[in-house]
Amino acid sequence: MRENIKSVLKKLGKQSELEKSEKIQVNHDERMLTISNETGEFFNILLKAMKAKKILEVGMSVGFSTLWFVDAILANNGKIVTIEENQDKITRAKKNFEEAGVSAQIEIQEGKALQILQKLATSESEQQQFDFVFLDADKENNIEYFDLVLPLVRVGGIIATDNILYPEEFRPEMKKFTEYIKSKPNVQTMTLDLGNGEEISIKTK
Repeated sequence: MRENIKSVLKKLGKQSELEKSEKIQVNHDERMLTISNETGEFFNILLKAMKAKKILEVGMSVGFSTLWFVDAILANNGKIVTIEENQDKITRAKKNFEEAGVSAQIEIQEGKALQILQKLATSESEQQQFDFVFLDADKENNIEYFDLVLPLVRVGGIIATDNILYPEEFRPEMKKFTEYIKSKPNVQTMTLDLGNGEEISIKTK
């Protein structure tokens, strides 16, 4: 991993731990709500193994997961399209990307995820399909997000969904979500007990 990316991840990781342990008080809208370091490392290895070049992230926050992803695709001259609505988090993420030296590899789409994904769904060609999609936005829209991104993923590509197991308040919603995607004939999926719980879904045809 590049040292400048590692340095920013370390700083953000410390901030996230302080927030999660409530050693510092942060308004809910300003909280980072990041994936765990172990989850980031897992996806970093997975993306390197996939030789991923094009990633779509739905829910950027301050860019912690984005940095784990971008490190994995630098060797392939890859690119990340990431979606975020919160303007404060967009500003913070841009500073983090600049500090890490990866701004050129990241395209931030600002606005509501559903509207942006609907637009992408009508404009993306087969030559531009994504290798990997990460869903980490508002949980009540996960089924709709999944349906919008599935046609944008290449066969053999992966859609990963965060917060499948934790926080526990999301579990009823996530149960409906996982049951829904298991019914799809062109998707193979499993729940991974890592971090907050990850649903790993591969497009099979």
